[in-house]
Amino acid sequence: MKLLSLYVDNFGKISNFKYDFKDNINTIYEENGWGKTTLTIFIKSMLYGLDRQERLKYTPWTNLTSFGGFLTIEVDGIQYRIERSFAPKRQTGDILKVYNLKTGKEVDMESNIGEKLLNLNGDSFERSVFIPQKDLDDGFGSDIEAKLANLIGGTNDTQSFDDAIDILKSREHTLRLNSKKGLIIDKKQELFDLEAEISEADSKISGIGNVNRNIELIDAELEFLKERKDVINTKITEYGKNQDKKVKLQLMTKYDEDIIEARHELEKNDKVFNGHDVTQQEVLNIRSKNKELQNLRLEYEVLSKHAKTPSKLETLNKMFNDSNIPTDEEITAVDKKIDRYVQTKNIIESHKVTPKKDKPILGIILCVLSLVILLGAGLTLLLYFLLDWGVKFLALPVSLAITSLFVIIGAAFSFMMTNNRNTNRLVGGHVKTYDFEMIRLDQELREFFGKYHLYSSDFRNNLFLVRNGLLNYKQTKEEYSTTVKSNESLENRIKLLDNEILHFLGQFNNSETARTTEERIGELNTHLRNKVALKANLDEKIKIKEEYIKQNDLGNLSDDIIDIEDLNKENMSIDNKIQSITHNKLIYINQLSELEGEMSRYDCLVLSRNTLTEEIRQLENEYRLIELSVEFLEKSQTSLLEKYVKPMKDSVNKYVSLMLKNTSEYNIDVNFKFQFITDNGIKGLDSYSRGYQSIISLCMRLALIDCLYPKEKPFIILDDPFVNFDDEKLGLCKNLMKDISKKYQIIYFTCHDSRKI
Repeated sequence: MKLLSLYVDNFGKISNFKYDFKDNINTIYEENGWGKTTLTIFIKSMLYGLDRQERLKYTPWTNLTSFGGFLTIEVDGIQYRIERSFAPKRQTGDILKVYNLKTGKEVDMESNIGEKLLNLNGDSFERSVFIPQKDLDDGFGSDIEAKLANLIGGTNDTQSFDDAIDILKSREHTLRLNSKKGLIIDKKQELFDLEAEISEADSKISGIGNVNRNIELIDAELEFLKERKDVINTKITEYGKNQDKKVKLQLMTKYDEDIIEARHELEKNDKVFNGHDVTQQEVLNIRSKNKELQNLRLEYEVLSKHAKTPSKLETLNKMFNDSNIPTDEEITAVDKKIDRYVQTKNIIESHKVTPKKDKPILGIILCVLSLVILLGAGLTLLLYFLLDWGVKFLALPVSLAITSLFVIIGAAFSFMMTNNRNTNRLVGGHVKTYDFEMIRLDQELREFFGKYHLYSSDFRNNLFLVRNGLLNYKQTKEEYSTTVKSNESLENRIKLLDNEILHFLGQFNNSETARTTEERIGELNTHLRNKVALKANLDEKIKIKEEYIKQNDLGNLSDDIIDIEDLNKENMSIDNKIQSITHNKLIYINQLSELEGEMSRYDCLVLSRNTLTEEIRQLENEYRLIELSVEFLEKSQTSLLEKYVKPMKDSVNKYVSLMLKNTSEYNIDVNFKFQFITDNGIKGLDSYSRGYQSIISLCMRLALIDCLYPKEKPFIILDDPFVNFDDEKLGLCKNLMKDISKKYQIIYFTCHDSRKI
């Protein structure tokens, strides 16, 4: 373990001071009065806190609220930061925080953290790794042996084994169990005298026992009579209560009649259930399913009544049926024939092919010529009658001229017609093939459309009607199939619900008034509600009866035959006996009061005897315990100290050999007393100089640290312990410190340059 760093915020006369420790020797060189001892107490206070005197001494004058700082220490490879804030007056105001610097988390530890981390209490810390100047100055002339023994023994007592044994033997001498003098013998004589006084008082109050026995007999008889009187009074009271209960039982028949009537109404209502247990929820579910059934029936009826698919399909069946449904290839072929037909017709019309015979054309020409001649003759006659005679002569040649003109025009027209006819006759020979083609296509198309009752010559429109009708036929047929399936599903659901509802209602007795299913369900629901109400009514009447029985305690009627007159006579006889016995008791009580003074004295004597007897017993136990303790201490002292004498001697020998040369032989006894073995005999350490004693004390302290810490090596704090050493011994101590700093961290305080390391 080692110190890493410290920071003093405010402690004693030191404030705002920081120090980082090295692993080996840390020399803190400051002049006298700087606060070196204060800094050592600060290190100790970070580990163990402050006692009352230290708190008063090191509370700063400039800060009366709190003071302290922190100390960083490493134990078993783990670094801890200890922060303390001290209150000036009370320890309860102190604040302690300990952090594990590896994890960064706060560690929950008690205020005496040094004992937790270093396995040392505060006193052991001061007697081992903390070496102030005064310890080496005192040497072994005081009680350093007791400190060493107590430290190894793990106690906080500053006295040695010998002192403890002396104290026990002194107490043993005071008690003196087997002697004419001593505390135990004196107490036993006092007890003997007290027994004599008790015997005298006992003889005086022997009559008290007889009086008390007589009083006890009277009390027992009185108790018996009172108990008998209580029994009689109880029977008299019970007799009165039974008479009252019998009257009330007669009134209870009305409650029984009400219960019977309520139970009859409930049974009457339950007949409809025919022994089946049905819940309100089941009835509500059936009602819901019945509503669903009605809706499905209505839906089925509406679908059946307003469905247009069958009639539409029937209309389309007149045009199509499964045997004459045209295929896509047939429709494509017909479409192509229509295109061919239209093309052929257009070709014929473009050449004005009129398939008429010559005779009609010749007739038309003659009619035109006749019409022209008649028109000319008529015009001539009209002019002849309208004009004067002088002019009539001139009108005739004019009329003839006009008629001739018309004849010429008619002849020209006839010539043109004749010429056109001849031309057509020439072209017809080339388009005769188209004529036959058009006739053939016309027949084939009319034959195809005739199957679907379409006789119009507008073949393109007919084909549109066929295609549209075929599409409607397929859609309608599919709709019909869907409608049929939907109706079948509705029919199945209707049958299923109908059977389920009829099966449910068939469990119960039918009512003559309920005709429809909904009425039967409603009536069943009404009976269920009535059942709840009637059951509640029956329970209420039963509860009223039970409450009546409970209030009037009618369930505990006694059948015993009681003679009330005999009970009253016996009660009066008991009262007379009680009065007589009570008088006798008063006589004994008066006798007893005369002996109370002596009885009180007797009780005090007995109490004193018991107290004295217990005191003697405790003293005897204490005496025997002291004997055992002295024996145990003597044995344990020898065995315990013998265990540490050899390792201490070996370690002391190591350090002494480094410090002193040509040293005489020496020995360390079980009390850790250092003794030199010389030719003139054994000499104690006090026979040598103070400087020599200080060197041996330092070696003993270092040897003690070696014994206490065989594994984890601690730090050692030295507060200028070499102040009284001469130059030679100071040089030896410096070399020793340098040597032990290889395994111990040294924190060394000094105020003189010559003592610096």
